Amino acid sequence: MSLEKNVVTLLIFIFLFGFASYTQEKPVRLIEEKQKKRTILYVQNDTDTEKSVFLKVNPTGYRRSANKPIIKNIPAKGKVQMMILIPLTDAESYYTYDLIVNEELETMEVNRNSASQKQAPVSSIMRSETIIFTKTDCEKCTVLISKLKEKHIKFREVNIDTKNRYRDYLWELLNKDGHDKNIVGVPIAVVKGVLQYPIDDLDRFVLNLKK
Repeated sequence: MSLEKNVVTLLIFIFLFGFASYTQEKPVRLIEEKQKKRTILYVQNDTDTEKSVFLKVNPTGYRRSANKPIIKNIPAKGKVQMMILIPLTDAESYYTYDLIVNEELETMEVNRNSASQKQAPVSSIMRSETIIFTKTDCEKCTVLISKLKEKHIKFREVNIDTKNRYRDYLWELLNKDGHDKNIVGVPIAVVKGVLQYPIDDLDRFVLNLKK
């Protein structure tokens, strides 16, 4: 009987130790509070230090179909409300999200027009948006932008004639894909982190984005 008790005690200890280890894997995490007509999203910080977080939520079937990234400081042992999602009537609702903590946020650039405003990491924006790279006096670029606007497709336009952090990141993607940045033509697109080059058929490209 004593042996059985020891075995049970050991199993309980292993379970509790494993559970504690599992919960410690994500000390900073997204949690949700589901209410009758809305879902409230929080970020919980179980560590002993304040954490900066970048949250990008991609909801479907909610009143807010698109949301800008949210950047907030989460106090130690604290929980901060990030957003409220209200589901549409008679529609399936679900969401995906990207949550980045501290390490990448510490490299964010500061907008010189507002010293207190932080910019999201380029890599995170590239993974969640459609970026169209154009240049001045590019007729094909102008046509593509017009087609995207006609179809009400959300995108961010970046002119590669102007030095900026998006252009620098594009050069890295082109180099990894074996392209020489000095001879590539525009327009070039990065769709949710995937390089789209060359864009030979504008109509087909727009149609694929619309799907």
